[in-house]
Amino acid sequence: MKVIGITAPSTDSGKTTVTLAILSKLSNSTGVKIGPDYIDGGISSKLTGNRTWNMDRWIQGRNYANILPSLADSFDYAVVEGVMGMYDSGSQIDLSTNYYFERLKIPYILVVDISKLAESAYHIASGFLRKSNIGVILNKYSSDKHLEMVSREFKKHGVRIIGAIPNDKEYSIPQRHLGLYTSLEIENLRTMAEKISRNIDFSFIEEAGTIKSRNVKRKSSSHVLHRNDVKIAVAFDKAFNFYYSDSLLRLEEIGKVQYFSPIKGEPPEDSDFVYLGGGYPELYADELSKNYKVSEFLKNHSESGKPILAECGGLMYLEKEMVTDKGNLKMVGVFDGVVNKNSKLTLGYTKLRSKRPSILFRKGELVYGHEFHYSTISDDSEKVLTNILGKGISGEDGIQVHNTLGTYSHFSLSRYFKRLSRVIIDNK
Repeated sequence: MKVIGITAPSTDSGKTTVTLAILSKLSNSTGVKIGPDYIDGGISSKLTGNRTWNMDRWIQGRNYANILPSLADSFDYAVVEGVMGMYDSGSQIDLSTNYYFERLKIPYILVVDISKLAESAYHIASGFLRKSNIGVILNKYSSDKHLEMVSREFKKHGVRIIGAIPNDKEYSIPQRHLGLYTSLEIENLRTMAEKISRNIDFSFIEEAGTIKSRNVKRKSSSHVLHRNDVKIAVAFDKAFNFYYSDSLLRLEEIGKVQYFSPIKGEPPEDSDFVYLGGGYPELYADELSKNYKVSEFLKNHSESGKPILAECGGLMYLEKEMVTDKGNLKMVGVFDGVVNKNSKLTLGYTKLRSKRPSILFRKGELVYGHEFHYSTISDDSEKVLTNILGKGISGEDGIQVHNTLGTYSHFSLSRYFKRLSRVIIDNK
């Protein structure tokens, strides 16, 4: 499998649009996103028709190194999009794009936003041009004269210019205060990506790296035999679509996965386990509050003792109320708290300690996740997790009622799969 990396000196330089442009021209390709981002991954999945995979050694542990080799038998190309700027990490351990590119020997393209630069663009970029760099893409030039001024300095220093993209709103993905629009909200994605791709010289593929396949053993799931009689329901619509592909793949190893839409009021016919991922439930609170069939299904499922995992947006949905511009709207009510919208973003990695056993964690276990939300929750229920890093719910996280666990943190289920699989099968 051929692999190429995409990075930049800073965030908002155009990594995602360049990644989409390249994927649009590579047959049998898949995207890989460094870091815990689920929005970029959803967008590239919509473009390729294949899952996009996260690679993050904080949330996945050592499993991160198996992601690319595990894909090599299925795909001809993988485009690995970096996180933030190339050297940015801001963590207790090195989680920068540069770390992954060096450790996994991934050659890369540097995307440089030149909208407010001329000759200085090269001198800013020069600190990011390591031996494994195969060239640059100059993004957001305003005129041919502007492009020539910028290009001259790169050419003078022997840096290959792989592409140049004009500064045009037509070439950008729409954003809101919560971040990029999700894949389910973006139209004409392929048209946009293909237009951008016309500004790129694809001969760089000759310098792409090679990842060899190897038999990746899944120790944590070796005891699990796929059972067609085990039914797993995953919420997926505009309100709930923040999922890591490795988590969904692991659930498919247990049983038959079906998707349902709480927004449309479509409860699954039957299920042994329900997974409510993150998303933007606050944007669709009115619709969610009116879909009594789904609420009733989730309440009954929880009260029966069958397991439910609800992450962030899923937790918000299972609380009693959500405060909105239309007033206090009734949510599912499995938990007894109130959700309030917040103008401030809570974003970052989390590290927690499990205070008592839950459907996902053992007592005393250190837990690694990620939080991303514009909300706060008031819920006095006993928590099963204590935050060592991250905010959670006033320094704690994890509410469990029966076998229903709600958390503000998002997790890679591949890391905590062994316990979860046993809970699902034991409660069948």
